Amino acid sequence: MGKVDKFTNKALIISEKVGNNVYLKAISNGLMATLPINIIGSLALLLAVLPVKPWTDFIGKIGLTATLLNTYSLTVGVISIYASFLIGYQLASNLKQNSMSAGIVSLLSFLILTPMVTLDKITTLNNSKLGAAGLFTAMIASLLFSRIFCYFNAKSVGIKMPDSVPPFVRNVFANLVPLMISASSAIFLSYLFTLTSYGSFSDFVYSIIATPLNGLSSNVGSLLLIVFFQMILWFFGIHGSNIVSGFIVALYLPMDVANLDALKAGTSNGHLPNILGQGFYNLFAGIGGAGGTLSLIIVILLFSKSKETRVIGKLSAIPGLFTINEPVIFGLPLVLNPIMAIPFILTPLVQVLTAYLAIASGIFPRLSGFQAPFGTPIAINGFLSGGWKIAVLQIICIFIGCLIYYPFIKLLDRKNKSEEVVTVAEV
Repeated sequence: MGKVDKFTNKALIISEKVGNNVYLKAISNGLMATLPINIIGSLALLLAVLPVKPWTDFIGKIGLTATLLNTYSLTVGVISIYASFLIGYQLASNLKQNSMSAGIVSLLSFLILTPMVTLDKITTLNNSKLGAAGLFTAMIASLLFSRIFCYFNAKSVGIKMPDSVPPFVRNVFANLVPLMISASSAIFLSYLFTLTSYGSFSDFVYSIIATPLNGLSSNVGSLLLIVFFQMILWFFGIHGSNIVSGFIVALYLPMDVANLDALKAGTSNGHLPNILGQGFYNLFAGIGGAGGTLSLIIVILLFSKSKETRVIGKLSAIPGLFTINEPVIFGLPLVLNPIMAIPFILTPLVQVLTAYLAIASGIFPRLSGFQAPFGTPIAINGFLSGGWKIAVLQIICIFIGCLIYYPFIKLLDRKNKSEEVVTVAEV
């Protein structure tokens, strides 16, 4: 146990550093804060393109189609605008600085760094850089320029007004100089990139950073590695899902947005650009919670003979349907349980790979990119994200998880039953 404790302590230290990193937290929390916007836009788009002819004829006749598509364009279609403000806001909150001003300067800097286009003699922002293609620019610009603002704001570099001036006015002038320094830095950076072959900072980020990262995140091996690392942390009692959430959102949310954009353009689900995405991770990398524990609960309720194990299964059943699995993780327990380590780590990996291969084969459709809210019941979240076939694919993955967990539950059952017999004999 000495080596295990040593490893656990090191893992805790590393995970704490990653989890408390102000920049990763800003990206993760900022992008997570866009979830309501994503849900509203996704629902509007799904209603607009729902493949039911009487419905599409009806909403077209009353003029609702255009409104629904416009709603999507003003939410998911420009998600980078919202993200730029929210990431800067979160970073300033982490640094205990003026959050609102940092969010404003982040948004301003992102817009300054976004290229312009001229259409019919009218110059405007390039809308294609305000959606999924602009998310990485929004992340970098928000972290960079809100950090510059926070640095000078912390140094109290500003115009100090007398106490007789109202507090709101004093705050405006106190933040004015840091805002101007940060915005001026963005303007200068934007100018420098007009002198390069990229033409703009946004195009540079997309070419050098976004494209390679999209290639990485479209590889199922990368997702399997992330899930494996997550499950190792869970086995040692560390909340692995929280640790990897920042990477999942940053890498895979843009892929969902790209799918939604393609859906709006008229692409069918079977031909959407990405198989993977944050929605795919949410649906298949933890069905019932980390470790695919809904399968475990089903096996316990159907086959376990141990009274202790069955009680835990019954207590965990309803929460498991809503992707809450702490009762079974810490009640069975799965943490530091050598008997259950293999299925606990293996099940989500097999479920992810199964789902990926099933969708890649063309038998099942690709996910629309809809972000089902956390806690949406299993199968319902699959239906919302890709139709009844994806709900069926979730059920298939649950069945596969049951096959993996079954022999280990029988082994755990024998151990628990023998202990229960010994306890009764002692009494």
